[in-house]
Amino acid sequence: MNTLLENLVKFDKIDGAMNTKKEITQNKIDKEFLKLSTLTIEQFKILSNILKQPQPEIPAEVLKKLEKNEKNINKLDLKLDNHIIKTIVLYKPMASELRRLFAIYRIVQNLERIADRVIKIVGLKQKINDIELYTKIAPKLNIVVKDASNMLKNAVDSFNNNDKTAVISVMKADLVFDNLNRDLMKAAMKEIELEVDTEKLLLSMADLRSIISSLDRIGDHSKNIAEASLYAMIGKNYMHQQIDETEL
Repeated sequence: MNTLLENLVKFDKIDGAMNTKKEITQNKIDKEFLKLSTLTIEQFKILSNILKQPQPEIPAEVLKKLEKNEKNINKLDLKLDNHIIKTIVLYKPMASELRRLFAIYRIVQNLERIADRVIKIVGLKQKINDIELYTKIAPKLNIVVKDASNMLKNAVDSFNNNDKTAVISVMKADLVFDNLNRDLMKAAMKEIELEVDTEKLLLSMADLRSIISSLDRIGDHSKNIAEASLYAMIGKNYMHQQIDETEL
């Protein structure tokens, strides 16, 4: 019959092995999350460069890079999903660890959707054949793209650096971003009144509208990432709520 001391030693070994496996899995989650967020930001930088060019044609090597990154993002999305479920089921994480895992899960969902939007915008850009209209709108469009890129980076940084200030900056930027998108659409509509109402022009307007809408959704996803980041830090869910900075 095993003594109490022998049992305690045996359980300590089992518990130690479990903690080690949990730490290994958590390290994998952190590394893969960093890879996914870095790839998503890289995709957005590529998109920004594409949208600066008036012509619809995109170099083959750029499209190939986008496709490769997209495949890697999808793979990392699945890996992270499996690691998070495994950690919750097998290793019984503490409350703070569990909160962080849920935050990562929410952030990953939004990053993957942002990456999908990037690919959609690239496809829409290739369809715009009214270069004159696009050239007129491009300066305003590039401002929106730059702001969306900053929102995304700040949202990810808020989580990686445990930075509440970055969260607040994303929340405030979201309000400005919505107004920028409305102004951009008004500018596009103003241009169409100055042009001949042709099928070619209308199709370009429709594609521009879809690009603007997709950028708006990217802003929303960045805000969701910031909210998940804040949840991981303080344990309060601010989804669909205004943040009271005095509570932070």
